Amino acid sequence: MERDEQRLGNEGGHMSSTSGRIRHVADAVLPYVVVLKHPRSETTEHAFASMREAEAFIKRNTPTLPRSLSTLYDRPPSNA
Repeated sequence: MERDEQRLGNEGGHMSSTSGRIRHVADAVLPYVVVLKHPRSETTEHAFASMREAEAFIKRNTPTLPRSLSTLYDRPPSNA
């Protein structure tokens, strides 16, 4: 487990990716491939054994979207 933690801690130290997606490669040793999009360079691919690891990698290496309120409920109070 310690080796995995060291590997996860050494991912570059910054969020240079703008978005990420996961694709499944059947019959591969590491079947979940994360494709990261970078603003000024080509995409990169990183393989993982589980979907959970792939999702966590994307979460750590891409910016989070700002929270926004639903337009359905985000209305000024009525004067009635």
